[in-house]
Amino acid sequence: MSQSTSIGSSEPTWRPLLAKWGLSFFLAALCGYLLWAYTTGTFTVFTTAALIIHEAGHVFFAPFGWTLCILGGSLFQLILPGLFVFSFLHQSYRPGVQISLVWLGQNALYVSTYAADAQERALPLITNDPSTHDWWMLLRAAGLLPYDDVVGAAFLGVALLAFGIALMLPRALL
Repeated sequence: MSQSTSIGSSEPTWRPLLAKWGLSFFLAALCGYLLWAYTTGTFTVFTTAALIIHEAGHVFFAPFGWTLCILGGSLFQLILPGLFVFSFLHQSYRPGVQISLVWLGQNALYVSTYAADAQERALPLITNDPSTHDWWMLLRAAGLLPYDDVVGAAFLGVALLAFGIALMLPRALL
């Protein structure tokens, strides 16, 4: 079977395109799935992983006072993949940067949902006690509880930005 080739080359014309953008195509499907899960409230294996990281953040930040202990769950969800992004950037390893950016975006989606739920407190919590809702405590203490939807939207923006950068990062940039 004949394959389309570029002039003066025996390599099929689609191979360089796939080599440059193949991971982005795969990650686009994953981002679509994550956004679908976000908009439908579907729990996935990624949700469980994010929850484990979130709870570890509370433990990690506990020695630094009440505010950082409470904020630490969401903060750790963003810091951990961010560290991977910077590590892979330092190594100029594009696939690692892209995957870590999607991971960062996925965690930002979950933080977005959690922050936007601060007033309603409808999400299930490990404690089953709505007074332990991290973002309810933080925003209430700061006098910003009426703006939980704005805070949630800001984290959604972070997620979409991370997804966009991850998908548009061709091999030539690193």
